[in-house]
Amino acid sequence: MSLHGVPGVPLPSMLPSLTTSVTGSGKGGAWETFSTVLAQQVKETDRLQKESKDLTERALLGNAGVSLHEAQIAASEAELHLRLLLQVRNKALEVYHEIMTMPTA
Repeated sequence: MSLHGVPGVPLPSMLPSLTTSVTGSGKGGAWETFSTVLAQQVKETDRLQKESKDLTERALLGNAGVSLHEAQIAASEAELHLRLLLQVRNKALEVYHEIMTMPTA
């Protein structure tokens, strides 16, 4: 699976790790790999949210070295990660519900 970005617009840092981790062969199979990647991305999203909050507070307090632009970029990146994570969760729930409603033979 290959993902290509729009020229001049970088892919979220989450996407390359998702594609390489899910397509790689692991000892525990695809579900364990998916679970590991998902857990890593939850931690990464949490880290970005905390970093965004910290930068925003520092920028609003007027700390030297932190511009409002940096804080806004960090907030946008954290929001993008959160939205992508929520979409993955929603798709996983959708698949789960579809499997649960399948008729048994």
